[in-house]
Amino acid sequence: MRKIELTCHEQQSQSIEYVLKKYRVPYNVELVMSGESKLLRYTTIVPEGISNTVTADLNKIIDTKQMEIYLTIQNIEATVSDYLQNVQTEKKEMKKTKKLTEEFHALTEPSVEIKPAVLIMITIASAVALVGLYTNNASLVIGAMLLSPLLGPITAFAFNASVGRPQKMFKSALNIFVLTTIVGATGAALTGLSLTFMEVPITPEILSRTEMSPVFLAVAILLGLAGGIAMSSDIPGILVGVAIAAALVPPAVVTGIGVALFDYDIFINALTLTIANLFGLILGTMTIFYIMGVTPRRYYERQKARQYITYTISVFVVLSIILGTLTFWL
Repeated sequence: MRKIELTCHEQQSQSIEYVLKKYRVPYNVELVMSGESKLLRYTTIVPEGISNTVTADLNKIIDTKQMEIYLTIQNIEATVSDYLQNVQTEKKEMKKTKKLTEEFHALTEPSVEIKPAVLIMITIASAVALVGLYTNNASLVIGAMLLSPLLGPITAFAFNASVGRPQKMFKSALNIFVLTTIVGATGAALTGLSLTFMEVPITPEILSRTEMSPVFLAVAILLGLAGGIAMSSDIPGILVGVAIAAALVPPAVVTGIGVALFDYDIFINALTLTIANLFGLILGTMTIFYIMGVTPRRYYERQKARQYITYTISVFVVLSIILGTLTFWL
């Protein structure tokens, strides 16, 4: 720890306090006289790891060429302050985790809000997938997944759960819901339109999205784990994104087909498969973030964030177990 003491003119106080608050170091301030001039004297204790940075920022504000203005630094052998110890520990951990956290934030932030371009992309992907389902063309179904932007909102939800941001969690969840609903609505609308011209076939590709098994839930969890790993490594996210979209878009489209055909079995089975896959993907992604220790940088936010991610994972585990059990009855 180091003790920093400086004097400054009153008009510089706001800038000085901005720097001290920026680095979250405690300080005392008192009014002193230097001849006939009124000065402010600041005294603060700073962790050694950031003392040079704090000193450099303070030195830019004050003019030490003036006789009454000075800045002194003293080494302190021992300091009893849990707060400063926490700040020092946090700064050390920031060096290890800051890049990872900032990268996750940069990658997921664009997927928190609903954007018109994304809505257009998911609609096109749904339409292409629908054609692939009706023509029984697996290649066309998988090719449509290249357009699907579902990986972003899922990882955004998992990341914001990890760092304890409930508002962005809600926005990400809303984004997922809207995109998935658009997929189903596109399938229903285009199927309804097709019915006015011809009789639509129920192909094996469609029927395969109405088959329920706990294995599909396990695969979705594995895909979610893969998505989390891809987000935290140099693996191209598009590879996992296609697999994740393949697990969600086709069954969601088939859900819409069931609505348009008024076929309860197709609708309920495809809807259950879609929800199970969605829960599995989110659960897998959150588990990776939890294992990796993706948390806020500030120590006093970590406990709250840990509660969010633990509670959210627990809820999704319970829901996944319930859905896995229901697959035996559908």
